[in-house]
Amino acid sequence: MKLIANLISGLFHPLLMVTYGVFIALGFTYLAVYPTTVKLFLLVGIFLTTAVLPGILVFAMVRMKTVSDFELTDRKGRVIPYLLFITSILFSLFCLYRMMMPMWFLSLILGFCVAFVITLLINFCWKISAHAVGIGTLLGAVMGLARIHFANPYLLFIILILIAGSIGTARIFLQRNTPMQVYGGFSLGFICTFASAFLSYVYLFI
Repeated sequence: MKLIANLISGLFHPLLMVTYGVFIALGFTYLAVYPTTVKLFLLVGIFLTTAVLPGILVFAMVRMKTVSDFELTDRKGRVIPYLLFITSILFSLFCLYRMMMPMWFLSLILGFCVAFVITLLINFCWKISAHAVGIGTLLGAVMGLARIHFANPYLLFIILILIAGSIGTARIFLQRNTPMQVYGGFSLGFICTFASAFLSYVYLFI
């Protein structure tokens, strides 16, 4: 059971959530008409900048014993890794803006960034589940996309809700977070990306 919980935590690590979000956007919206090479370029670029690069830097910090472990169990050791992650998202956002990606697409990634900025601030006084924030942002982004495009990807909703439940259960089972930390993280992530999707929807009429 512990192996499964660790596997779930690894597959849905917060560093991977932006990549998953972009993958969903490229597959379930009109962006699916992009050539395969363009979609691969976007996915690989996002993956390298928001997952691989921060992951390597955190791994280096673990080796230098600047932080305790890759899971960032110690709340005090999360500040620099979070700043690295937030910076990587902002860099990706700037590159996508230069590529003239749609405003709703940029808004959702900005929502990811805002969620982790707030997570960083909360971290100074209370430990919140970054895994729950990550899956919350993903589900909020998908529901926001559905609202923008008047779609109802109910199967995707079901899958993401089941994943969210699995992540929350895994984090509590591994004693990495309490139920309140999981609920708080999920709510924060969901609100940030859903609100950013709504604001981008309003922007279309301005």
